[in-house]
Amino acid sequence: MDGVTLRTANPDDVPGVARLFARSRAAALPFLPVLHGPAEDIAFFAGLRERELMTLAEHAGALVGFMVERPGWIEQLYLEPEQRGQGLGSLLVNAAKQRQKRLQLWCFADNHAGRAFYIRHGFVEIGRTDGDNEEGQPDILLGWPSPD
Repeated sequence: MDGVTLRTANPDDVPGVARLFARSRAAALPFLPVLHGPAEDIAFFAGLRERELMTLAEHAGALVGFMVERPGWIEQLYLEPEQRGQGLGSLLVNAAKQRQKRLQLWCFADNHAGRAFYIRHGFVEIGRTDGDNEEGQPDILLGWPSPD
């Protein structure tokens, strides 16, 4: 995506990240229950930013996406709803692939667009759960590169 810059988040970015998360999740994952309010989301992402690598994607000075990763894992990847399908997610995932030899992530089973996105990027299914997460939704463990 032309004109997008990636940078590491700082503490002042966290409220914007939390707001983008809420918008993105509502648009892309409407089947999920809303379990936390804005203040809880801000506290959650502040903690993640302190412990993990939080990469922001910006276009024309505006936050349009973010990814949180730790060694071997993509923990979060969310985009502004109107930015989906523009190459932004690919930019973030490819940046993580440049930093890491192996990646895993959890994707909700009903997140069909997300699963298709990760499969296009070389991720393969490693395992499944029947919903042992906070949302109580079945999810799929995906990994890259393929073990075979």
